[in-house]
Amino acid sequence: MNITPKINLIKIQGQRQLSSTLLHLIPSLSNNNLLFSSNFNLREINNGGMNNIIIKNYYNTAPSKKNKVVPKPILPRENIGIFGCMNAGKSTLMNLLTQQATSIVDDKPGTTADVKVALMEIHNIGPCKLFDTAGYDEEGKLGLKKLEKTRNIVKESDLVIIVIDKQAGTNEANETEVIELAKKRNKKIVIIQNVKDNSPEEISTYKGLPSLQINLNNKSNYTKVINFIQTHGIQKKKPVVPLLPQHVLGPDKTVFLNIPMDAETPGGRLLRPQSKCQEFCLSHFTSTFAYRMDLAKGRSKDKKVKPSIVITDSQAMDLVGRWVSPQKFPNVQLTTFSIMMINQMTDGQLPQFIKGLNTLKTMKPNSKILISEACNHDRLTDICEDIGTKQIPDKLRKSLGDSIVIDHAFGREFPYDKLKEYSLVVHCGGCMIDKQKICARLEDCIENNIPITNYGLLLTYLNSPKALKRVTKPFSN
Repeated sequence: MNITPKINLIKIQGQRQLSSTLLHLIPSLSNNNLLFSSNFNLREINNGGMNNIIIKNYYNTAPSKKNKVVPKPILPRENIGIFGCMNAGKSTLMNLLTQQATSIVDDKPGTTADVKVALMEIHNIGPCKLFDTAGYDEEGKLGLKKLEKTRNIVKESDLVIIVIDKQAGTNEANETEVIELAKKRNKKIVIIQNVKDNSPEEISTYKGLPSLQINLNNKSNYTKVINFIQTHGIQKKKPVVPLLPQHVLGPDKTVFLNIPMDAETPGGRLLRPQSKCQEFCLSHFTSTFAYRMDLAKGRSKDKKVKPSIVITDSQAMDLVGRWVSPQKFPNVQLTTFSIMMINQMTDGQLPQFIKGLNTLKTMKPNSKILISEACNHDRLTDICEDIGTKQIPDKLRKSLGDSIVIDHAFGREFPYDKLKEYSLVVHCGGCMIDKQKICARLEDCIENNIPITNYGLLLTYLNSPKALKRVTKPFSN
């Protein structure tokens, strides 16, 4: 039985060199398979080049060649959107599916004022997110705002359920718009015709789509509705794009994680891309070497440390690109957390974000650029250089001129209706929203012929266009 160390976190202050003393800590760098100490400190290595290194090790049994079990990838959550006219029974369907009073139900039209979201598990489908939307036939300015939100939910849904009141009828124009938008975005569509009497349940077709006639107010119909959704609403699962390619993983590999920290870094935890990457590596029996670099002083000339890949925060690319140069480390691959995340979150559509960089070569003065960042936090630009509101805008203006106009979109807001105003969209890795939302944003940009790129790709390109091929190579195999 081999015991391999899983290096959770290494904090390095004033780091200049990685000492060969560390070789015995990483299985891929040494022939030693057994580590005899679980917690220890190394101080004043290389004449002060590395100060106060704190290493904490976790152990697990390395896999034998005969019995290597890698955890299955987490099932992506399916988004199910519920659409229809006011009082058609959308909220009733939501409550029937969740088996609780998730949405307010009332005879007054327009009761659902905003999108209601619920999380649940449906057997044979997996984890699901349900969206109860406002009626798409509401009139007036408020109705138009609700309709625009409904369109966005259609784009983010995997399954579109249209609820029709069999007795009251439907709004033909808006119903057709929703169906056509769903078809255009390759969504699965089913119809539920809600009856409020004792009409028999019936499965048929409506406009060529699977249709179920049923009384949604009857709670005993829960199983019939679930069976209908399972039978007619399941899309064939697409292959899950792994976070990192297989060729950089394994018991004989080590993944370096460069994790700078500043005033905006949350206490008590790593950022989601960093922790997600580390968990993914450990689940594939791959040791991780995570460290904090002083971006002002960090340098390394040690040629003995040869990981399979170095993954860095995007803002440190100008430094790490030189530190892990192809001349010094020809067999070590390099990428960023942001690039890694956007490739997985969009099911491998990284080439679209690479293509978006081409517009920088022909960008005209006074052009508008949208920087979209999915996370919400207070941005401390006065005491640290926030990547989205400070670093990227400064680098863009330095490269393209001060006449460039830069707008920002934070959190879950994205200006779908104003995309045509922009010459380029720069998006973060998207770790704080679901993949359906990030894919909907990408598809909107493609449909409107608006180039889109990514934080990591842009910072790499602005630092060195030649380095772009290197940071995307891990995902091209």
